[in-house]
Amino acid sequence: MADVAEMPDTAPEPVSEAEPLAHLPVTAPPRRLATILHRFSKLYSVILVLAAWEGIALAIRDPLFLPPPTDVVATLWNLAASGDLFSDIETSLTRALGGFAIAVALGVPLGIMMGRFRRWDDFWGLLISFSNPIPKIGLVPLFILWLGIGESSKIAVVAAGAIFPVLINTYNGVRGVNPMLIWRAQTLGPSQRELLYKVILPAALPSIFVGARLAMALAWVILIAAEMVGARSGLGFRILYGQQMFETNVVFAGLLTISIFGFAFDRVLQALSHRWCRWYFWSDRDENEHQDRGLEAG
Repeated sequence: MADVAEMPDTAPEPVSEAEPLAHLPVTAPPRRLATILHRFSKLYSVILVLAAWEGIALAIRDPLFLPPPTDVVATLWNLAASGDLFSDIETSLTRALGGFAIAVALGVPLGIMMGRFRRWDDFWGLLISFSNPIPKIGLVPLFILWLGIGESSKIAVVAAGAIFPVLINTYNGVRGVNPMLIWRAQTLGPSQRELLYKVILPAALPSIFVGARLAMALAWVILIAAEMVGARSGLGFRILYGQQMFETNVVFAGLLTISIFGFAFDRVLQALSHRWCRWYFWSDRDENEHQDRGLEAG
């Protein structure tokens, strides 16, 4: 028979339950936690500014010069409770969105035609170059003379200012379309209408959205200035009323309301651009990831 190996006298050491866990790979945080951390990384600057604002206001102790954010929020609540805030928001939204809609409806087709056809560019190019530098708030008295003191004059001045970013960015987007796309499409024998709608317009859409976002921000700027000059309602009038009554908290409340709505509409346009121009943003993200991998490999 073969010799049987003797068992060692000492008993095997017990294996600690924590040792196997030390050899396990460290896993990444859950996707939900990573998303929360990413969103916080975008919000912490706003939180820091609000905290600094509150601290400076409490240190100064002069609400006429700088009211704290808590007082501004309380003023917003009081204005909302009285109904004045909602009335001003409704009035300003109607004017801003009306002027923005007119600017997009006129600026996008005109920009496409100017970018595509030389005759359109020759006719409208100098007119736009001369009219663009005109201060749009200076048109308020003129539009009041033409259209009266009603809503039409405010919407018209907003449209007159917001049309230029839309038009210029649409023009640049059409002019910047890759000629190879147009040449390849022309080999299939499309009509000019099909070429515009199926090739040129989709390729220029990212630039059009950039112009729309700029126009939305500019529409609020022009509207508030117009409401301060020739209106008895709206957020601009509310800000001017607060200044005349030495109520700085009302001024800040109006400015905060404008920033909230401007931010909201900008995010809506940004979301639409990411949805309708997914090919454009995906190509940018792939390029950035490729560059990051190259840096990590180096």
